Amino acid sequence: MAFDFIKRAFSVRSYIGVDIGTTSIKAIELSRSNANPRLTNYGVLETVPVFERANSVIQANSLRISEKEAGELLKTLVSRTRFSATNAIASIPSFASFTTMIEIPDMPQEETEKAMPFQIKQNIPLPLSEIAVDWVRVGQRDDANGFVKQQVLIIAIPNETIARFKTVFKIAGLSLRALEVETLSCARALVGTDQTPTIVVDIGARSSNISVIEKGFLKSNLQIDYGGDAITDAIANGLSVSYKRAEELKRRIGMLGGGGEFELSTLEIPFIDVILNEVQDVRQKAVAALGVSPERVMLVGGGANLAGIETYAEQRLGIAVVPGNGLLYVDVPQELAVMVPELKTRFSVAAGLAIKSLL
Repeated sequence: MAFDFIKRAFSVRSYIGVDIGTTSIKAIELSRSNANPRLTNYGVLETVPVFERANSVIQANSLRISEKEAGELLKTLVSRTRFSATNAIASIPSFASFTTMIEIPDMPQEETEKAMPFQIKQNIPLPLSEIAVDWVRVGQRDDANGFVKQQVLIIAIPNETIARFKTVFKIAGLSLRALEVETLSCARALVGTDQTPTIVVDIGARSSNISVIEKGFLKSNLQIDYGGDAITDAIANGLSVSYKRAEELKRRIGMLGGGGEFELSTLEIPFIDVILNEVQDVRQKAVAALGVSPERVMLVGGGANLAGIETYAEQRLGIAVVPGNGLLYVDVPQELAVMVPELKTRFSVAAGLAIKSLL
């Protein structure tokens, strides 16, 4: 379910998936192969070394993006990484889109297509002239009265947002072929066609996305304004260390404790519990409102690189918690294998975008 600007050219052998987050830009280049797409290159640009302040952002939690600054940063990343491809597909952050799943009576495809314009008007809070909108049937279930309802996912992106992204990529010298909401890209990379009902928790720097995936389809998505930076800040302030040192401690020691830094987990737990409480709420609503019973929680994103977080989350939630692998459906050459542990959690969205382009 991507918003394509140019018809797909199957002669194109490689694509760049670009994930523009709040404090970093991550890009991954995949090429066609006989089996899975093959990893050929990747790059990440963090704002912390680029800007003087650790709280500098590329995107704010709004519908606006600084085109010139983001374009120049992306151009820098492309230049330094030396990607061979120029065709790109980019992610739209959840806060810059409208995503909702509705349930309507089951009916033939033609009747559903006739009914959807009305449903879109009823459920999307913007005039149709101001948005690009798409929808897809993602499942069905019997309601409390025994009637079969089809579940339809609606996604809308403001035209203004699309125009801004086009400008960013033009500045960077890349050909933007499509846009896709980040939760869909993440689900494709992590879950694919796996039938296991899954809650994907993508912990970013400033916000986190909690998505319910069933049979490969996105059923619900919640964004909370809480991410890994809050944990890093708590460590930095609590231990009176630099932001860089706090980030290092978070990844190396995290919830494991030990030695003179035993209090580290006590600084982190209140912030982690905020996210986990939301996950528990999403899980309960999935069962009650969607008829979906999640069997596992999958953690991804830079904020998920916290030592011991899976064990702690599993104890709190009472459900299997596993680290996500965004390279699950990607062939990695031997010379890049050493980077897999970092790439598989942080590059899930970027990988899912590039995979989409090569399908």
